[in-house]
Amino acid sequence: MTKMPNFSTVIPSIKTWIASHVKAPIRNKAIVLILLLGLLQSVLFALVVPPWWHYDEPGHFEYAWLAANLPAWPEVGQYSQAMRVEMANSLEQYGWYKARLENPDLSGAGPIPIGVLQVGGEPAYYFLASLPLRLMHQTDILAQYFAARAVSILLYLLILLAAWYALGEIVAEDHPLRWMVPAFLALLPAFVDVMTAVNNDVAAVLAATLFLWASLKLIKKGFSIGRLIFMAATLGFCYLSKNTALFTFALAPFVLIFSLLRGRFTWAVIGISVLGVIIAPFALLEGGTATGWYQGPAQAAPLRIASANAPAGKYVFQIDPSKANASGQLLQSLTPDVVKSLRGRYTTLGAWLWANQTTQIYSPHILFATNNNGTEKGSVSNSPQTPLVLGTEPTFYRFVIRVPEDAVYATISIPYFVPSANSKIFVDGLVLAAGEHGTTAPHFNEAGSAKGTWDGREFQNLIRNSSAEQNGLRFRPWIGEKLNTKLSSLFNLPFILETFLDWRGSGWYYISTAGNLFRTFWASLAANKVLVPSAPGYFLALLTLLGIAGTGRILWLKRKSIRWDMVFLLGLSILLPWALALVRGVSGVLTGSPVISWTRYADTAILPTALMLCAGWWSWLELMKRRWMFSDITLNAIFGGGMAGISILALVDGIQFFHPEWWGSWASLVFLLIVQAAAIRLIIHGKARLNP
Repeated sequence: MTKMPNFSTVIPSIKTWIASHVKAPIRNKAIVLILLLGLLQSVLFALVVPPWWHYDEPGHFEYAWLAANLPAWPEVGQYSQAMRVEMANSLEQYGWYKARLENPDLSGAGPIPIGVLQVGGEPAYYFLASLPLRLMHQTDILAQYFAARAVSILLYLLILLAAWYALGEIVAEDHPLRWMVPAFLALLPAFVDVMTAVNNDVAAVLAATLFLWASLKLIKKGFSIGRLIFMAATLGFCYLSKNTALFTFALAPFVLIFSLLRGRFTWAVIGISVLGVIIAPFALLEGGTATGWYQGPAQAAPLRIASANAPAGKYVFQIDPSKANASGQLLQSLTPDVVKSLRGRYTTLGAWLWANQTTQIYSPHILFATNNNGTEKGSVSNSPQTPLVLGTEPTFYRFVIRVPEDAVYATISIPYFVPSANSKIFVDGLVLAAGEHGTTAPHFNEAGSAKGTWDGREFQNLIRNSSAEQNGLRFRPWIGEKLNTKLSSLFNLPFILETFLDWRGSGWYYISTAGNLFRTFWASLAANKVLVPSAPGYFLALLTLLGIAGTGRILWLKRKSIRWDMVFLLGLSILLPWALALVRGVSGVLTGSPVISWTRYADTAILPTALMLCAGWWSWLELMKRRWMFSDITLNAIFGGGMAGISILALVDGIQFFHPEWWGSWASLVFLLIVQAAAIRLIIHGKARLNP
């Protein structure tokens, strides 16, 4: 006989749980007002930024729409032409095609272009966004778009709430950081703009934030089955949301270890981890490649070998695939500055080529990426190629190539095809020089083949390490093969290593990406169409440095009492997403289409990043308070007014870009300023304080 539960004990327990988990934020005005502030900001930015203008928004909406309207879950390649026609009309109405210099044929039978397609991605966000659309089959497409955005806004508000709870595991309830961090997230313009758009980034950020909350709870309170289930559920959410949230799986083992140790042996764990990072390169890497060059995974033998037959220097490139009938390329990217200097001009590409037995390859060539006269959709083209029959003696070949007028990126490519496992191809003295040069081989003035004379004229070799004189590091072949097999769809780690070692050739990419990450973190709106002006940008850079320096100051002053296990976890949760965002598009350098990443790829680190900045600012504000006797309300005014000012700056820039006619309608601008002033008042005058 089944024993009936004792409801006299169960019901009070449920009431206690509700009181502690649901009513707690209601009793505190701060979180309620921060959620209202986040909602207000969502509406403001939706008014300023037109529909469809966020990152890949049409493709994200299509995925959610198909999930709501198809009998089964959408598969790659599926679309509805009728829906695309309706959406394309809306895109045209709001200038989406005009901004991309496109004029699609809406009457054609082929699929109408809507930007980057998303069908086939992780399903979590699209399932949630499809829920209201399932009730709106006959509704106007724009109304359905805003219904999907409403789901994003709800997820964004949950991010603020999750951040609030996560901070409760780190700081005391009455600590200013408890409200400063979520208020920062509610006022950060670029973050609000992305999180309230139709895209799966908001789901990934919510999943990662929930994971950090669960992790901090586990570390602080210790291991338990309930807390473990909570963390496992958040990991599942991360897996189903977007690949930008997958870094959480690398953090999970540390969370489990720290939760079991309960603050003991923390430095031992950190020390072992740091030691492992130091030792890993010795175990995973080896020499034998040529700095500045990238080759495919087919070759296990060293790319760079010493040779008595070397026409230039002491070393040559050896193409020796480990498999018969292997094909691939030896590649080096040219910097955008070099490509720009060659636009519309003739250049001469040459190299010494030979093989260990007579064999045939295609001639070296250059892959050019153009911007199609300024359009977002560029194109990629190869210079002409001819088949070459290589003998066993070094022979110099040269090819005259005209650089397109609108070339942006370029890649030197030496293609090869090896019909048998015993064939080897050798390359040396690669040269690329401006102008037309004859068939006679150039004379190099130095071992590195960086400059010389050709046809009696001095020239500068635009190819780096052209005769393989500079040794480089590569992953050991068995590791490189596994990396290319397991992770090639996400990150090309062998190529990332090459770019780090070839800073002279790839530094421009990392500098450009770092600058873009900075801009899109703060106030750039509408898929980076609305940029931060230079002068405010310098001020934001100063704020960023002050935040980082202030956090360093706190860690030093409180080094004896701080929970270093939590600091270590939060540090990794900042480092991994930002590092992955930095290298996310670097492999495109090879194909002429590098992705200069946006902060949305690192937004999964928004909670620890915001905590780092706000903690640093709070450190300096506390110092000002002690030195000049500032009141708490003055410190709140400095923080709240500064963040609201950044938000106003972004709104004004957005109005200037999208709605210049509003400057003649003062009512709209006054309304926005009044709303922002009200937001400032909420922050300053005790409304967002933890002890009202």
